[in-house]
Amino acid sequence: MWPHQDHINTIASKWEISRSLDHIAQVRTRTARPTTRLLVDGVTIVNVMVLKRTHSDGGEHVVLPRDVDKRNWEYLRSQLDVPCARWMAQSYVEPLDRLGEWRVFLVGGKVLYTVHTLKNRDRNTWSWDIVNTFYTLEELR
Repeated sequence: MWPHQDHINTIASKWEISRSLDHIAQVRTRTARPTTRLLVDGVTIVNVMVLKRTHSDGGEHVVLPRDVDKRNWEYLRSQLDVPCARWMAQSYVEPLDRLGEWRVFLVGGKVLYTVHTLKNRDRNTWSWDIVNTFYTLEELR
């Protein structure tokens, strides 16, 4: 099989991506990143952290601090249906929850397009739009 299964598992793991982004922030940009750690089964879950499952996409396995009914090991274990999947805890970043997320797609080192995703809390769904204009960092502050 090509690519090798271990390579596919690494690509699919939010844990590996988080570690790579931590390294980039520390070494290249010297910027802060949310603290991320793997959860140990059965250990107390800190209420102020966002819980994310590795090997997941589309915001399907994200448990925010306000999702009190899902912040327990019974629920988390029931969502480990993908081999190698684990749960992580990450610092809650309120502006990300409120303003959404911008995803930049790069191909060959060039920006192909940017997508803004935003959670619709009333419908509990995600919406997205291709972005053609951008706020400056000053405007976001």
